[in-house]
Amino acid sequence: MKLKDPELISKSIYYQLADLFEISAIYNHNDRLIFRARPYADRESAVAKMHSRLHPSGFIADVNEDAAGLLIVVRRDESLRIPWINILLFLGTLITMFLAPLMWRLDVDVLLNPKAILEYLGQPEAFREGIEFTIALITILLFHEFGHYLAGKRRGVFMSLPYFLPAPNIAGTFGAVIKSRSPITNRRDLIEVGAAGPLAGFIIAVIVISIGFANAQLLEITTEGWSLGESMLIKLLGWLIIGPLPDGYAIKLSPVIIAGWVGLLVTMLNLLPLGQLDGGHIVYGLFGRTQHRLSRLFFAMMVALGFWWPGWWFFGVLVFLFGIKHPPTVNDSMKVPRSTRLLGYIAIVIFVISFVPVPFS
Repeated sequence: MKLKDPELISKSIYYQLADLFEISAIYNHNDRLIFRARPYADRESAVAKMHSRLHPSGFIADVNEDAAGLLIVVRRDESLRIPWINILLFLGTLITMFLAPLMWRLDVDVLLNPKAILEYLGQPEAFREGIEFTIALITILLFHEFGHYLAGKRRGVFMSLPYFLPAPNIAGTFGAVIKSRSPITNRRDLIEVGAAGPLAGFIIAVIVISIGFANAQLLEITTEGWSLGESMLIKLLGWLIIGPLPDGYAIKLSPVIIAGWVGLLVTMLNLLPLGQLDGGHIVYGLFGRTQHRLSRLFFAMMVALGFWWPGWWFFGVLVFLFGIKHPPTVNDSMKVPRSTRLLGYIAIVIFVISFVPVPFS
């Protein structure tokens, strides 16, 4: 998106920054305004105020530092356009989620078997299963992603809308991702933004799976079919809501139970202390560069667990491609308040009680 009337816009932006920075030069390059500047006072506070001023005007800024000071690159916020990619991915995810129960029962690739899809849609019971599963799981994921979005907004970190990822698997999705459109400048904000999504999604996932358990049926255990791995939390919820199971019986997996289970799995995977995952943000925020050692330990653990469930290898490759070490923030030395640390520790506890070594068997 090109800048309209660059001279007028550069003056407008200059006046928004002039009381925060000593500006020594302004350049217009490739539809971007570049300011050479030095903050008058605290850099972090100045950068945060700058972002909060620019965003309502439809601009975002990238901040880099060198020996001469700050280089502030201001550009149009492309997210203000109609987010067609986000909308189409969301609709695609709703479709693949709705079709996911087909794979539970027929063990076919729903995207490559049109006949099976038509037969599935013609069954009232199957239609109900698809609706229940879709509503339950998409609610969990929406709370997770908008937890990040709202926490970022509170701290002046502007986030993209979530990109949902449709997939032909038993969940109908690979989850969703959300991108930061401005830098997270300190470890406090890193913890708060990183933890908000998993905490929000976790609460909804617990509610969903509890509803599923409250309406669950029992069935006799057979050698056929597949089962879901149980975390400490799921075992506790099952015992509290259903009670001890009779010998030879198991809980029948309903769409709501599976949706809650997937939601807890997504929460657990996101809380792994690796790279740009939520857990990577939280652990770096709590312990700084100690995260780098923990990331190597957990990555090795994922490789080992892959011999029991190959999905760990797939997830490990994705994490490795994006890097397992978390980069530093602008101000790593800023003290993290006790309340924020508590939030991070709660997220770690959630990871521990939600951890499933072998999700499927």
